[in-house]
Amino acid sequence: MRGGIDHHAFLSRRARLFDPDPRLGWVFRDRWWFLRPFPEPSPRQQPLPDYLARRMAATRQAADRRLRRTLPAGLAAAAILLLFAAFSAQSLSRTPVPVGFLLLALIAATPSAAMTLFAVRQRNSARDAHELAQRQTTGDHEDQTRQWQARKQAHDAAEHARLDGLSEWGAVPCPTRRLDVFGGTLWSWEALLTTYGTSALAAPLLVLDLSRELVSRELITLAQQAGKGVDVQLLPSRQSSATLLVDLPPRELVDAIVESMHGGTPDTARAERSMDDRILTAICGALGGDITLARITAALRALMGEPDTSGALTRDERRRIANELFTVEYRRQAHASLSRIESYLHPLEDLGTEPREGTGAGFLTVVALDSQARNVRSELLTDLIVQWVTHRIAATADSTPALLVAGADELARRHLERLSDSCERRGVPLTFLFRRLREASAEVIGGGAVAFMRLGNHEDATRAADYIGREYRFVLSQITKNIGGNESHTQTDTTGESDSETLSTSRTTGTSTNWGTSRSSGATYSGGEMFPDRSTNRQSGTNRGGSSSTSDTTGTATSTSRNWSAAYSFAEGTNWSDADTTQRVYEYVIEPVTLQHLPDHALLLIESAPGGGRTLTPVECDPSIITLERVSTSPLPEPPAPQQALTTGAPSTTPQWTAAPPAAPTPRAPLSHEPGPPPGHQTGPRPGPPPRHRPPGPPPLFGGKS
Repeated sequence: MRGGIDHHAFLSRRARLFDPDPRLGWVFRDRWWFLRPFPEPSPRQQPLPDYLARRMAATRQAADRRLRRTLPAGLAAAAILLLFAAFSAQSLSRTPVPVGFLLLALIAATPSAAMTLFAVRQRNSARDAHELAQRQTTGDHEDQTRQWQARKQAHDAAEHARLDGLSEWGAVPCPTRRLDVFGGTLWSWEALLTTYGTSALAAPLLVLDLSRELVSRELITLAQQAGKGVDVQLLPSRQSSATLLVDLPPRELVDAIVESMHGGTPDTARAERSMDDRILTAICGALGGDITLARITAALRALMGEPDTSGALTRDERRRIANELFTVEYRRQAHASLSRIESYLHPLEDLGTEPREGTGAGFLTVVALDSQARNVRSELLTDLIVQWVTHRIAATADSTPALLVAGADELARRHLERLSDSCERRGVPLTFLFRRLREASAEVIGGGAVAFMRLGNHEDATRAADYIGREYRFVLSQITKNIGGNESHTQTDTTGESDSETLSTSRTTGTSTNWGTSRSSGATYSGGEMFPDRSTNRQSGTNRGGSSSTSDTTGTATSTSRNWSAAYSFAEGTNWSDADTTQRVYEYVIEPVTLQHLPDHALLLIESAPGGGRTLTPVECDPSIITLERVSTSPLPEPPAPQQALTTGAPSTTPQWTAAPPAAPTPRAPLSHEPGPPPGHQTGPRPGPPPRHRPPGPPPLFGGKS
């Protein structure tokens, strides 16, 4: 131990990186989430029986009543009798006070004193009983509380001891089929390769490092220090000793070369691809069993009639290929194809020409492009490496090593899909690392589990957020709060005078005269010459009358009315409302800005959940986490439900980016439902304007004085 650091413990912890079960990183679980609270509730003090309080209150009231009323009344009666006896004795020439009066005074005071004494004793007895019961109850509660606290302390001590043995960092298993990782920096890739690669070395692992910055350097160093067999093939600086393509049969070698040349241009004419395939197939057939890129390149130069000083072909082979393989006319028409193929293969003709010394098949095989591979040669090398791996996996019947491709952005989509299909068919775990989410990488996303690291470009982050998806949420969309009031004061002061007098005089004079005259006459004859009897009757009369009348009427009517009124009215009203409106919105599950600002070693794993849906797991892929305390190389159990977890305890050290979404804001306190306006807006009736002077009574009639 030097400088306060236990280097032996540090190295032993770092060696745990090579524990089996492939993992992507770690997830944090605060051990205090697993703290089981003490199940027993705290004891409550037993309430006293109600009858004790009622008895104490009743006896206290009775004693107070006796002391205030009964006893003073009895003493007052006794005092009056004594005074009366004293005045009587003084008026009777100072004779002694009669004993009878003393007895009467004593008799008057004794009952009240006795009742008061009894009431006081009852009050004291009830109070003592209440205090005794209170002390007994308090003592029992204190004993129960001490016992409960002892049990609680023992439980908490046992829980703390149990939690001290729990891990807080647990491993996140790597998907068993295919994983596509998008985004990140070269430093985060190096950390991911180290964390995943060291755990995957329980079985063979093949790493294609196409980043051109050798992000697998830390993994190689740790594997060598751990004594794992490591085979590193660095291209193109050490391509002469590489074993790339050396074990492919002629047919597969031709396919690999043709696909590499035309991999980035899927729209290339089939005629060109077919011609290239025919030329290479014929050359490989002419070369016999010894086929290398150097011999193929020399054969192409022989077909074009170019000089060759490499010595890869013998004189007979060169003559046979130049004169017998194709006709002169065919070579003339295919000269462009021959020249193109030769230009592609010329930088790679020394591939695998030197034997490898002291290295065999490594437990960890790394085929990497170094930083010098930023030229035309690197494009062909990139596709050629992928073609070689694809043919190796497709041609192997036995179990093949897990495959990791770092920097797969430059690969063509059909090459990626073919490699993925070959690995899935044979159960080979495959991991792709893409720097960007665009072009070919955007077309192959979703073939397996997906993980996102920091995506600084906003378009890449938006595509990633679209892939993760959206979901419906109910959010507060509107807050309506109206606090208003209305208050009206109406004061009516009406003073009216209405005087009216009506004087009416009427006189009627009339004269009426009536005169009449009536005359009548008649004659009656009966009989005739034939008859002897004869009767005659004659009547005559005159009637004259008259009348005269005179009337004279005089009348006077007088009417008087008056009106006086005064009115005052007051009205006040207050209204308020407090309403919240929620609306269903379709929002990103993860906002693009969140993906743009992920920490360097943060990784968001998205997996399809059984039965539909998805699961999001935040992962820390920093390999130095293994050197911390309480780190497990196995997955941790799920935390308990939130309502069962302890909210107090040691402060959580969960990284901010992995924290749960912020809780919903505390609901606003609703307005009071009590009658009247809300607090702070109470207006109350305001005093109206001072009333005008009102007369004490009705106004005088006709403007006169009352």
